Amino acid sequence: MRIIAFLGLALAALTAPAAHAQTAAEFPSGTVKILVPFAAGGPTDVVMRILADQLAARWGKPVVVENRPGAGTIIATAAVAKAPPDGHTLGVSTNSYVINPAINHNLPYDTLKDFANVSMVVTQPLVLVAHPSFPGNTIPELVAEAKKSSAPINFASPGPRGSAHLAGELLKHRAGIQMTHINYNGSAPALTDVIAGRVPLMFDIWHSAKPHVEAGKLKVIAAVGPVRMPEIPSAATIAETYPGVSAIAFQALFAPAGTPAAVLGKISADVRAVIVSAAFIEKVKPFGVTPAGMTPQQIDAWTRAEIARWVEIAKAANIKVD
Repeated sequence: MRIIAFLGLALAALTAPAAHAQTAAEFPSGTVKILVPFAAGGPTDVVMRILADQLAARWGKPVVVENRPGAGTIIATAAVAKAPPDGHTLGVSTNSYVINPAINHNLPYDTLKDFANVSMVVTQPLVLVAHPSFPGNTIPELVAEAKKSSAPINFASPGPRGSAHLAGELLKHRAGIQMTHINYNGSAPALTDVIAGRVPLMFDIWHSAKPHVEAGKLKVIAAVGPVRMPEIPSAATIAETYPGVSAIAFQALFAPAGTPAAVLGKISADVRAVIVSAAFIEKVKPFGVTPAGMTPQQIDAWTRAEIARWVEIAKAANIKVD
């Protein structure tokens, strides 16, 4: 029995390298799957299908999108962790990818060890908006209002434990003010209540809030990203008052850990070539996203920094799911 076991181990050792020996020039050798952690039809799904079509044309092989929604993106992410590390199964990371490790200590994977980051694909700016009747128009005025209020100021976001929610918690922590997050399931119902004046503030994706700002139903208090937005350059960032208080929405790609560096580099380079093409830019423009490629090394460093930042925020705000 020991000899059989030894032979089995030896065979596995001999065959494992062969399974992963594919070179960048040979990739892809078959269909590439992109696992989207949301249901079909949403913005992330549509952007990834546009990317998939253009990668398929570039590679001459099918690139298919599979929707694996559920558990706050954990189902799809866990599936990538278990996939063969050959580049033919890719996952889509959004803000949950860097926030989940900070708030959920029982994940079925280790984000820093089980994945190889490929490239950023697109980003979206976030804004802090308010009902027009809210007395403050800037971050300093909002903070002053909060400090003189006898009760915490309510703020909404598209959903709990997302980038918009935690951006509010980060502002609350750094400014030393009392704010209460009001949970919603999606941007639309939250915007409805803010527009109606039932909740005074909301952190949201600019693309969602923009029509209501232009209609005068909402006003912009601040941009939430690290720099001012070209569309509303007069809106200061929160970081101008509280350095480091910033957040963006993003979509990126990752692969299983152990994917050969050459294959990872080829996928990343090809993704970056596609997203700067006029065809891609034109098709994703209606969704308010900005193409933003990164090398594997760049997005890996960015991911690690983001996870560390959200760990700090989650601890300060006592946000956890387990």
